[in-house]
Amino acid sequence: MQNLFEDLENLLQQDQSFISDGAILKNAVIEAALNLDPALLKILLQSEKIKDHFFTDVSGTMVFDKVKFQEFVSNKAFLPDSYTAFKNRIGLMDGNGSYLGQSRDVSLVWPYKDCVLEGGMTKEDHGRSEIFWNTTLAPDDITRFFEPKVMTNWQRWDQGAVEADQPTAAGEIKSDDNLLIKGNNLVALHSLKERYAGRIKLIYIDPPYNTGNDGFSYNDRFNHSAWLTFMRNRLEVAKSLLRRDGAIFVTLDDTEVHYAKVLMDEIFGREKFVAHIAWQKRTSPDDRVILGNAHDNILVYAREQGTTKRANGTFKTIFEESANRLPMTDKQRAEYKNPDNDPKGPWVHRDFTAQNQKKNGKWGREKQMYWITSPSGNKFYPPEGYCWKVTEEEYRTLEAENRLWFGKDGNNQPRRKKYLSEENGIQSSTWWPHQDAGTNEQAKKELKVLIGTSEASEFTPKPERLISRIIQIATNPGDIVLDFYAGSGTTPAVAQKMNRQWIAVEQMDYIETLTKTRLKKVIDGEQGGVSKPLEWSGGGSFVYAELAASNSMFLDQIQSSQDMTALKQIYQEIQATGFLRYDIDLSSFDIDVFESLPLDDAKRVLMDCLDMNHLYINLSSLKDADFDISADDVAATRSFYGVTP
Repeated sequence: MQNLFEDLENLLQQDQSFISDGAILKNAVIEAALNLDPALLKILLQSEKIKDHFFTDVSGTMVFDKVKFQEFVSNKAFLPDSYTAFKNRIGLMDGNGSYLGQSRDVSLVWPYKDCVLEGGMTKEDHGRSEIFWNTTLAPDDITRFFEPKVMTNWQRWDQGAVEADQPTAAGEIKSDDNLLIKGNNLVALHSLKERYAGRIKLIYIDPPYNTGNDGFSYNDRFNHSAWLTFMRNRLEVAKSLLRRDGAIFVTLDDTEVHYAKVLMDEIFGREKFVAHIAWQKRTSPDDRVILGNAHDNILVYAREQGTTKRANGTFKTIFEESANRLPMTDKQRAEYKNPDNDPKGPWVHRDFTAQNQKKNGKWGREKQMYWITSPSGNKFYPPEGYCWKVTEEEYRTLEAENRLWFGKDGNNQPRRKKYLSEENGIQSSTWWPHQDAGTNEQAKKELKVLIGTSEASEFTPKPERLISRIIQIATNPGDIVLDFYAGSGTTPAVAQKMNRQWIAVEQMDYIETLTKTRLKKVIDGEQGGVSKPLEWSGGGSFVYAELAASNSMFLDQIQSSQDMTALKQIYQEIQATGFLRYDIDLSSFDIDVFESLPLDDAKRVLMDCLDMNHLYINLSSLKDADFDISADDVAATRSFYGVTP
């Protein structure tokens, strides 16, 4: 294969349209191949090896396989800048590997789209180049990375454990246990897939917005591309966790939401898009800009399409068919009156018309076009472009049951009565004002009261009212809610108060002092957020576990090292116990050269020596004596995965 590369490079040197300063212009070569450029084909046919590899003899005519040639030229081994198929074929292929010219689809494409980005945030990315594993060139690496992982430090927290400030052994992991997991969320999601694939009713996430101030610290020229790859990897596995009637809600600001919409169209299917919600996150204007951003965006996608048709002929998703209405507020209840002493109780009146269109000179809803006479004798016909809500026969039934309102004096066009006694809640619009869903500022104050000023000062949590609104719409008691960007723990806290099972994943170290502490206070009956409206008094439990660290421990130690002495000690430990890259031989490591490096460069050298396939311990290594997994952790991990002891 290497000889084939060399032959191709030597041949292309013959044509200056493919060369610039001695370097081959790969994009020019690919474009020429796709256009079946005669000059290129003539060059390629000079080599028997290349002719045998990329041409087929069909009845004496040489047919060029341009697809095979393009894939070959785009391979990483051909030129140093060939990291992925998409880097040099922007716009030519969609997310499924199909050529856009062969379909009518629109696809969002970017460099590194076909890669896996670890997205370590605090561990795997410490100022070095992030790992982009190409799905074609490194399938074995990706398979190992996605294998289910061992979990350690299993703890069970219930009311007794909270009161004693001492967790009990997790023991058997039950089907209805709430779970708080510490570790890389991409790794955790693939581990969760073993147990929860197709079982999650609601996924809510509040991922990094990629604003430059939110922890997504990829500040090179691939920042935007890295964010899209980062999100794509996680959304793909998240989709596999959802139930058929499940849905995912994703909160973002305007920085990336429009790209995320197209990305999620591709992953979930454009027909699975449910809504774009605008949530009023602040009430005070931002005087730093001309147009102050006062809202965040919530994208809602369902897992599967249903069978119920909408008015426009499209199908509702199964999620929409089963979604809940919101409970009525006191203000909304107060709108219901009973001016005519109707025995069915208080009511409000609603429009009795519907839109209508003409088809071939006839109204589409012909049976809903008729004259109505009011009690005072006034006659009414639907306005142009409209019809009545129901057929004349159905109208007569409503009239007989006194379900129509013609105004106090009976002179007006009819409106339909809706009775308070028959309401089962209200439908939500896609505008969520702060009065209904809270603000970031309110949420920050709630967290400070609950956790303390110092711990909460760095966070901008979502208000519990916002999360409770989402959970109310998307789930029923006992359903499973997943948040793999758990942060301060708002989602699991609200889910606990609403009697939903929950799973939360967070990789930052504050999970111990913030997230876990908050959830213990929820069990203890804290009265912040939505506790009082929900009449929450405490109770329940959760199980805590950590992805078992291997080389990720060395990454932590390297990053926190303050001097070369500490790095030398870590180097000795890595040499004895660390999993090194296959192409690294520390026996020839020049310690004198290493010591002469600036501290940051020395850190980078050590980190680059580690095999990133071994950041966490794979389940297949559960009994490996080198890792010294405790008997309790072995038992709990086996129970979690359903592995026979």
